[in-house]
Amino acid sequence: MNYNQVAIIIPTYNERTNIVSLVREILQVIPGTQVVVVDDNSPDGTAKIISESFAKNKSVCLVKRTKKQGRGAAVLAGFHYANKQLASKIYIEMDADHSHEPQLLPALISRVNATTVVCASRYLPGASISNWSKLRSIFSWLSNSIIRLLLHSSLTDNTNGYRAYPIAAVRVLLTTKLSTKNYLVLAETTKLLTKHGFKYEEVPSHFSNRVSGKSNTTLSLLLRSISDLVKIWLQSK
Repeated sequence: MNYNQVAIIIPTYNERTNIVSLVREILQVIPGTQVVVVDDNSPDGTAKIISESFAKNKSVCLVKRTKKQGRGAAVLAGFHYANKQLASKIYIEMDADHSHEPQLLPALISRVNATTVVCASRYLPGASISNWSKLRSIFSWLSNSIIRLLLHSSLTDNTNGYRAYPIAAVRVLLTTKLSTKNYLVLAETTKLLTKHGFKYEEVPSHFSNRVSGKSNTTLSLLLRSISDLVKIWLQSK
């Protein structure tokens, strides 16, 4: 399959120890694809190491932002760049910490069509999770349960940011003002795209907690997420 019109969007914040090996693995799994790293001014030099490591590789693009504005906003910035500069047809978002396995990319890409968004799921039969604390597991289960209840989502995994979108879906996202910036933007965009007639398909995945570095998930982020979820629910009524 020709992957030249596929763009992989990777938001980063303090991922210096992970990002280079991840990008190299992606380019091995799906050669010819475009990788767009969106860095929120990481103090650890993430942007610098990307620039130095892939200076001669036209398949790797770097979008540098001036401050940390949230994962959701970073992904949208990557979508905007790939749409304007690369004219991509399929857009994939994934995490920078090796928690999302690049080996799943061909399966995600092959299932995308003009009206279908494809999501990796940690909860389908055949999926697995490793190296998670009990607290993280409980929070993920609780978040997904609440989202399914409040937003009437049929997805088994509403908070997994490993997803593949057709160009039409990305254009809807780029022309809509979203109310959330953290990972709950995934629930908001699912609701939005479903309303616009897009269908969702899930594939089982293996999720491994970050290989290196410190998680960007904090208690304050979790508390804000609860507030954002209520906001999304009220807007959907």
